[in-house]
Amino acid sequence: MRKRSIAALALLTLAAVGGTALWKLQPGDLPPPASLARSDYVLENFALTSLDLQGKESFSVAAPHLERDPGGRSLTIRLPKFSFPDKNDAGRWLASSNTAWVAEKGVEVRLIQNVELLGPASPLGERTRFSTQRLQVFPKQDLALSEDPVTISRADSILHGTGLRADMKTHRVQLLANVKGRYAPPRR
Repeated sequence: MRKRSIAALALLTLAAVGGTALWKLQPGDLPPPASLARSDYVLENFALTSLDLQGKESFSVAAPHLERDPGGRSLTIRLPKFSFPDKNDAGRWLASSNTAWVAEKGVEVRLIQNVELLGPASPLGERTRFSTQRLQVFPKQDLALSEDPVTISRADSILHGTGLRADMKTHRVQLLANVKGRYAPPRR
């Protein structure tokens, strides 16, 4: 009997150890999912006009999707079409990109990926086209900046360079480095 008692005790111990091991291997409570920051609001297929402190148009934008960040109060926009007024509202600077970020109060607009900026028409009807991957626009200062490679074309003239500084009020444009170009005289 003694052998049976020892065997039963060994089996009972083995069962207890095995049960405890299985119980410890069970998955515990899952941690709560990380909270994802939600937008304050989302707009679909919208058009809006941002005004400066004097009530004049700073820029207008139309796009299929906009989200506002609740913390920074910035905007993220997909496939935007921007319009910036020219001096004395004589024309419009038109810009498009894959995405855009607009700072709180519209003091800065960042155009990101496949950026196209089209300047106002000249008296001859020609427009200057800027192509780059990133462009910052500061509407209050009428200033556009880029550190990326930029291509500028107008009529038959083409300039390539790295870095851009464009005064949108005076239409003065500077390519900052590695400038190469082909210049064609203006058509009359």
